[in-house]
Amino acid sequence: MGSSNVDAVRAVHAAFNGRDWDAMASRIAQDCVWVDGRQLTHKGPDEVTMNYSKAWADAFSDGRIEDARYYDAGDTVVTEFIGRGTNDGQLGPMPASGKKVELPYCEIYHFNSEGKVSGGGAYFDAYGLAVQLGYAEPMEGR
Repeated sequence: MGSSNVDAVRAVHAAFNGRDWDAMASRIAQDCVWVDGRQLTHKGPDEVTMNYSKAWADAFSDGRIEDARYYDAGDTVVTEFIGRGTNDGQLGPMPASGKKVELPYCEIYHFNSEGKVSGGGAYFDAYGLAVQLGYAEPMEGR
């Protein structure tokens, strides 16, 4: 079952890169609970797809998931990747900066017995993102 779960996460990432929100939503269980890197909770396929994934695509219209690595743990899959793109749309309360970003990202997916995403979460360096976008100053070396 584990390798099919890795394939499912790959398909979610391919759907993001292809902006195929229906394909992404089809992989997510109705009772899914996803906690994003801002600690906001998204429930069900519509919220996970539109409020989480599409929000990133709206902020980075050329945004892509690249250099992904997948770690199979049976009913859990961990993935690390680089999110790359140009910030040409509003990101939360911040206006578009026009700057390119390379953001290391980690997602943890949990799967139900039907092979659908039943929950999980995401982690990223919000400070590093703010620095790349020009909204924060880099820390001086010590």
